[in-house]
Amino acid sequence: MAEHNIEDKMLYNANQILKALLGSDEQVNLWWNSNNKAFDMEIPADLWHTNKGRTKVYNYLLDQMEAPH
Repeated sequence: MAEHNIEDKMLYNANQILKALLGSDEQVNLWWNSNNKAFDMEIPADLWHTNKGRTKVYNYLLDQMEAPH
C-alpha cells in the first residue's frame, strides 16, 4: 500500500512538472501518449508501468526542470 502511495505521488509530481513545462492539460496528455525521442520512441505512459521505466521518465522530467530554457 505504501509503495502505491509513492507511485501516486510520483505521477502527481510528474504531471505538475509537465504542466509547468508544456502549459496545458491537453499538451500533458499528448506528451504521455506520444512516441518520445528521449525514450527511444517509446511512449512515456507505457514506460511508467514498470519500476525501471517510471524511474527513467521521472528522472528525465527532473532533468528538464533543471535545464536552462
